[in-house]
Amino acid sequence: MARYILAATALPGHVSPLLAIAQHLVRQGHQVVFNTASLFREKAEATGARFVPFPGEIDFDYRRISELFPDYHEAERGPLKLMLGLRYLCRTMLGQKARLDGILADFPADAILVDTVFAGTVPMLLGPREARPPVITIGITALAATSVDTPFFGSGMPPSTTSEGRARNIAMHRNMQAQCAGMQQEFDETLASIGCPPLPEFMFDAFVSLPDLYLQLTGKSFEYPRSDLPETVRFVGPLLAPPTRSFDPPGWWGELDGGKPVVVATQGTFANEDFGQLIGPTLTALKDEDMLVVATTGGPPVEEIPVPIPANTRATPFVAYDRLLPKVDVFVTNGGYGSVNHALSLGVPIVVAGDTEEKPEIAARVAWTGAGINLGTGHPRPEQIRDAVRSVLSDPRYRRRAQAVQADFARHDARREIAAILDDLVSGQGQRRATA
Repeated sequence: MARYILAATALPGHVSPLLAIAQHLVRQGHQVVFNTASLFREKAEATGARFVPFPGEIDFDYRRISELFPDYHEAERGPLKLMLGLRYLCRTMLGQKARLDGILADFPADAILVDTVFAGTVPMLLGPREARPPVITIGITALAATSVDTPFFGSGMPPSTTSEGRARNIAMHRNMQAQCAGMQQEFDETLASIGCPPLPEFMFDAFVSLPDLYLQLTGKSFEYPRSDLPETVRFVGPLLAPPTRSFDPPGWWGELDGGKPVVVATQGTFANEDFGQLIGPTLTALKDEDMLVVATTGGPPVEEIPVPIPANTRATPFVAYDRLLPKVDVFVTNGGYGSVNHALSLGVPIVVAGDTEEKPEIAARVAWTGAGINLGTGHPRPEQIRDAVRSVLSDPRYRRRAQAVQADFARHDARREIAAILDDLVSGQGQRRATA
């Protein structure tokens, strides 16, 4: 039996993968402490883990982010807005670290697992190796590591390995890192306030290279190849939700097998405060098409959809994706990493329209794989959506490419691979202690 701390940034797309890992580790007989915002207590305790909340000053509800950080939603979209989001994460670092220190005081963990941008482990990663347990980062979104082969993360541009493309990439990295120097300085000043050295490299790269391992939750087929990929990175495949055991299908469920193409439209669970961005235009675009449309709001009531629900549409707050997606012909999404990987794991082609957080990068990867169409905006017009859905349905190349990604994903079992990596890491530590 091993002891693990799992700590997650208090956003659904960051917490959910760590919850799935926690549940698997508990079922294997390990002791697990889960650390995130109080909002997620019930879900964390349902895994069998012991829950420890963030300290009060950082224990906020992501659904009130506009109240807590009003300038975030007012900021212009793009890489600089992404940086602004990371600045707020920087401001949670010391509170996260203090809570981890408190947990470790009476729970000597064999390893700590965190999500991509959890900052609380950064101070210990900058300190002596013997003073901390191994730290493993779970890559819950597109890989942000700087590379000579890729443009700056957040640009939404495809990779290029030509001499001209690499020159473009390098110039873009230098330019954007210069623009983000203030954010980097704030991070370094926060670290200095507790006696830590500055980050050894640009923040995006430090979050990938500092942990002992960085386990990316996808296959290589859905990430840009990099000739200079950090040695810490391993691809473990998508972390899919376990099969739904208890399922009460809605009354319209039988219509999914009616012979018409099935299209799902969603804005996920975070960027869903305005259904006029994607769900509304999708329903308008497809209302006269001979297909069945399923709109999922991710929680808010369907009455918040700002257009009349057409006769060919079934709207619902939630539906079990493991039951729904095998019946789907096109997945229309704003680009959440987990849902995109889930669709591709089943060979479902995608139409993606996202411009918040890191979604432009995920959208760009969909287009790069050939498994779907990137509309290049978070506010598509109905005719753009209609044309894209028609193209995906009529051109078999999109499904073939999605199925190629599906075949790559099928070589992985993320839960087992992560558990095996942890077993090796913990047993290796025990052997080193025994021979010390």
